[in-house]
Amino acid sequence: MSVNIHLYLDIENLASAEEADTVGVAVEELFREHGIESWMWVSVFHDPPKVLTSSEHGPLIITGFGRWSEQFESDVAKAIGAVAPKARIDLKWDYPDEA
Repeated sequence: MSVNIHLYLDIENLASAEEADTVGVAVEELFREHGIESWMWVSVFHDPPKVLTSSEHGPLIITGFGRWSEQFESDVAKAIGAVAPKARIDLKWDYPDEA
């Protein structure tokens, strides 16, 4: 079964602009690995250093969302933790069909 979702991923508490750039690259690679890069907006900020992402132009359509979301959340923690161990990760799902 497919689910329509909006994804919001904010990464804050970064040490520097360089760390924000590195996190931005890691997030873009993670989105590619999960096949959602064409639906995601990624913005890197330097002052203060942070990375903000969201699904754009409508929801993502995910088949097998339960299993996929667990794997995705784990992969986010690993990818960000590897390059920014003190980062604060805020990942939110929104379900537009429930509105």
